[in-house]
Amino acid sequence: MAWQAQGTKQNWMSLVRFLDRENMTPTVVFSFSKKKCEEISIMLQSLDLNTAKERGAVQGFTLQTVARLSKNDSNLPQVVMVCEMVQRGIGIHHGGLLPILKEMVEILFAKSLVKILFATETFAMGVNMPARSVVFNSVRKHDGKQFRQLEPGEITQM
Repeated sequence: MAWQAQGTKQNWMSLVRFLDRENMTPTVVFSFSKKKCEEISIMLQSLDLNTAKERGAVQGFTLQTVARLSKNDSNLPQVVMVCEMVQRGIGIHHGGLLPILKEMVEILFAKSLVKILFATETFAMGVNMPARSVVFNSVRKHDGKQFRQLEPGEITQM
């Protein structure tokens, strides 16, 4: 499913609610920008896709994960943001995150405790995750020189 790159907050909320209501999660939403992954996930901060039981399981797992970090690292804005988001069933995954956060998100996604994952294409490299749906927020990406359409093989990989 392709989704408009300039999706408004209302568009994204409607899409995520639809995917959740129709049992089309876990879903990966591919974006070709780390910034866009974070922007869209922040738009959805009022949504909670997890049950109370799921939130409890996520909270326990995030506390164990964060306990492995130094005190300074555990208070980093990205750690706080990612831990807060996954409580609600929303995750992000891109090269700018600490490796331990990426691993945490991958595990929670595999357990269907992250219902919607906003990720760059690096998530698809060598990782086989149980997604029921995949959404592209754009079918164009920058290849280092110019913007171009995705190749069929790139779409298949993701």
